[in-house]
Order: sequence, then structure tokens, then C-alpha cells
Amino acid sequence: MSHDHPLVSVIMPVHNAGAYLGESVGSALAQTYGNLELVCFNDASTDNSLEILCGYASCDPRVKVIDSDVNVGPGGARNRAIKASSGEYLMFLDADDRLTPEALRQCVDAACQADAEVVFFDYRRFESGTGRTSAVSPLGDDASALEGDDLRRRILQRTTSIWSAMYARRVIEDNDLYFPEGVFYEDNAVGMAIQTIASNPVKINATLYEYRVDNQSITRSANNYRFFDRIGTAVTLLGHLRRLGLYRRFRDEIDYQFINLYYVNTVFGAIYSFDTVQMAEIRQVRDGVKRFIPGYSDNPYYRRQPLSRRLKIATHTRWPRLIKLLSNLHRLLHRRRG
Repeated sequence: MSHDHPLVSVIMPVHNAGAYLGESVGSALAQTYGNLELVCFNDASTDNSLEILCGYASCDPRVKVIDSDVNVGPGGARNRAIKASSGEYLMFLDADDRLTPEALRQCVDAACQADAEVVFFDYRRFESGTGRTSAVSPLGDDASALEGDDLRRRILQRTTSIWSAMYARRVIEDNDLYFPEGVFYEDNAVGMAIQTIASNPVKINATLYEYRVDNQSITRSANNYRFFDRIGTAVTLLGHLRRLGLYRRFRDEIDYQFINLYYVNTVFGAIYSFDTVQMAEIRQVRDGVKRFIPGYSDNPYYRRQPLSRRLKIATHTRWPRLIKLLSNLHRLLHRRRG
């Protein structure tokens, strides 16, 4: 074991996360696997995050702190942390989440056994206020028996977060799959490309990440126009998948996910995440999906959805203001009855 040349770099962007760093940083340093470094990028925090990070770095040489006076956003923070890191493998940890103690050891063991460039795992949602938890297996327990393109197809069909796997550094560097900067939903732009281009993918049935759900998040807030960054990141993802030759191999699966990321999620968000229906964005994706995926409604995965789901998408796209009015009336009646 050498701290000069760690095998795994844990990448953590930090912005005003002082309240959570004791748990997140602590979970990385408490790993049963010690040949690691924790690279923290302080993204112009205005709270005590930098002070806390520097305190950890002064006590543990595995902690590397990069401080920025300018806010570069989560994509820029991750990119700069990656470039400052030295591990052969990378794992992403959000500053308000936690790793379980065996996370790195189990991933390293699996990667070495299969010569894998990516190792997927399960995670647990938790609420610190209530103590409630729930286990999540996005790819399914049976994915551990899948190999090669069969597992890649499962990744594209179900999708999983960027932080739910450990990656060989070369997957990002050799394929130029750094995160877009200055946007939110940056994971959407590269996640599936990183996960599907990696060689010898492996899924292990182990819950290794704890995802906090009762924090304040800009991506969950109402009336936030950064919600529509998802439109551009979906287009970026499609470009990467085409550039890397993955689109030719998995066209139906990729088209279906693009339909969801670019079109369906935007339409529903434009109606329900804003006080006033955002018609311009609905028109943009309604017209755009026909350009990017001609005949998108004939996609086999799209057609396998229940008829009620397809009708819901169609009505929300065609009559968004009416849908919003009916939704508001329903909420009003529910409040009065309550």
C-alpha cells in the first residue's frame, strides 16, 4: 500500500456542504481499504466547508483539497478533481452522501477479479431527520449474472447514477468523457456513455452508497429554470454515444432513453415543476424529438409502455395548460377535503 500512488481516487465536489462533511469525508476515510485518496474540490463555498476540509487534510495525508474562488459548478468541480487525482480508479461521492465501510474494498476486489473497467453496485436512500432508509437496486439483482453487451443493454434500459459505480480512470480520459461545465444535470451528459463504453462491466449485489434525500437541492426546487439544462445535456449524451459507436450497437435502447431524458421528463417538468406552464420548452422538445429520433413513437421500448402511459404523454404534450389547470383544481379540492 502506498499513499503516494493510491489505487482509488474518491472525487468529491463541495459547495456549502459544511453540515454534511463530517459524514461524507468521514465515510471515505473510514474505508477498510486504505490505498485511496480523497480529492475535494471546494467550489467557492461561502460556509465553513473549506475550513472543515483543511482540518481533515492537516490530519490525514490521503485528503487533497483544491480551493476555487470562482464557482464552476458540479461538472467543473468534478473535472478539476479528476485531473488533480492520481488513482487508477475513480469513485464519485457527493458531499452530502456517504460510502459504506466496505465500498472500495468490494469494488477493487471485483475489478481485479474480472479485469473490469466499471463495477456497479446498489445503494440506500436515507433521511437523516427521520432515520428512514430504503434499498435501491437500479440494475436489479439479476444483473450480477449478466456480462458484456447483455449488461450494457440493462444499463441502457434501466439507467443508474454516476455515483453508483467505480470506474477505471482511462474510460473517462481515453474517450474524452469529462463532464460539461456551467450546467446542471451534468451527469446526464456523460453517465451512460462512461458506463457502456467501459470494458468488462461487472455488477455486484452489495449496497455500498448511501444517498441523502432530505437535503436542499437546486435540482429539486420549484420554478428553477436550471431544470431545462437537461435538454442540452441529453443532446450532448446522444452525441457522445454516436461518436463512440455505441449508437449503432444499441440504437433502440439509446433512442428510448433519449426520448425520456430529452422529451418526456422535460414536458412533465415544464408542467408540474413551475407555477406557470413553460410552453416554450415544451414546444422545443416536442419539435426536437422528431428531428433527433424520427418516428420516435415506433421505438419498441416506447411502444411496450402501457397504453395509459403513452396517452398521458400525448395529452400532456398537446394540452399542457389544461392539464395544469386540472392538476391545480385537484390539489385545491384535496386540501378542502383534508
